[in-house]
Amino acid sequence: MTLEQMETSAWLNRAFYKDKKVRALRSLLERDRARAQGLTVNYGGVDKGRSDSRENGVEAAMQICAQTEKEHDTALCEYEAIRREVKAVINGLHDDVLEALLTYRYLEGLPMEEIAERMHYSYRHTIRLHKRALQLVSKQRTRNSGTSQD
Repeated sequence: MTLEQMETSAWLNRAFYKDKKVRALRSLLERDRARAQGLTVNYGGVDKGRSDSRENGVEAAMQICAQTEKEHDTALCEYEAIRREVKAVINGLHDDVLEALLTYRYLEGLPMEEIAERMHYSYRHTIRLHKRALQLVSKQRTRNSGTSQD
């Protein structure tokens, strides 16, 4: 794979990796919510046997949940924007086979072996199609960046 193809592949992979971040933050948010729900409120003076450090535990847990939820929502918005951008470039190829291949690879994150199987092509032919698709995407991005600078 050429340097240009690797750069194009990395550009296309942005949606895949941002999706991984969103999923990780969603998992963290679920864990934070479960922890917050497991805490009980300690009303001042009622629970004499516990230390004061637990007094604001529910409030602290809710603040952590709010912060994690904010991070998740921000990452989700970024993912959606990147996905739209990548999908627009893929759709701009106007070749159903190459569009399907790139969608499987960069939006669904499938390995080449599975893509070849789904598309009923040999692995080697799928690799050749992938290289051709990357070249076309690279040309399209170059044209688009030249147009946007005018």
